[in-house]
Amino acid sequence: MTTGAHSTRRTRSVPYKQDHGIKHGAPNSEINVTPLVDVCLVLLIIFMVVTPMLQRGKDVRLPILSTAPAHKEGDQVFVSVNSEGAWIDTDLYVDKGDFMSRLEEELKVAAGKAAATDYKGPLLFLKGDVDTEWGTVRIVMEWITSSESQISDIALVVDLAESGGGGA
Repeated sequence: MTTGAHSTRRTRSVPYKQDHGIKHGAPNSEINVTPLVDVCLVLLIIFMVVTPMLQRGKDVRLPILSTAPAHKEGDQVFVSVNSEGAWIDTDLYVDKGDFMSRLEEELKVAAGKAAATDYKGPLLFLKGDVDTEWGTVRIVMEWITSSESQISDIALVVDLAESGGGGA
C-alpha cells in the first residue's frame, strides 16, 4: 500500500542493443596478411629442416678424381662403404645376407623406375670413404657382383678436383 509514494517504473537503457546509434560500414575486403606470413614461415622452417635429409646414401668422404664423365642422376641405388660397414640409404649392414636381400629390393625398384624413364645409365652407385681400407670396399663389391640381379654397370662415386688446382 502505497500511500503518498510515487510508484514509477524505472527502465534501463542498454546502448548496444539500440540500432539507431550504430553505423554499419562497408565490409572489409583486404587480405589478412598475418596468418599468411605465419604459414609461410612455418613452411620455410619445415623445408629448411627436411632438405638436408634428402641426400641419397650415407655421407662419406670421397676420393678425388681430376676428370670424370658427368651422369644424369635419377632413381638409382646408392651403396656407401666406410669403416663401420656397408650402408644402403641410411641403414647399416655388416652381414652379407641382410645386405643382399635389401639390395635386391632396391635394385628392383630402381630398375622399374629406370625402365619407365628410359634411363640407360648405371643403377648402382658405390661410394667408398677415402679413409676406409680398400679391402673393405672390395668385399662389398664382391657381394654386389655375386648377386643374381645381373647388374650391368656399377658406378664408383668420386669428388672432382677443383678446376684451378691442377691434376693429371
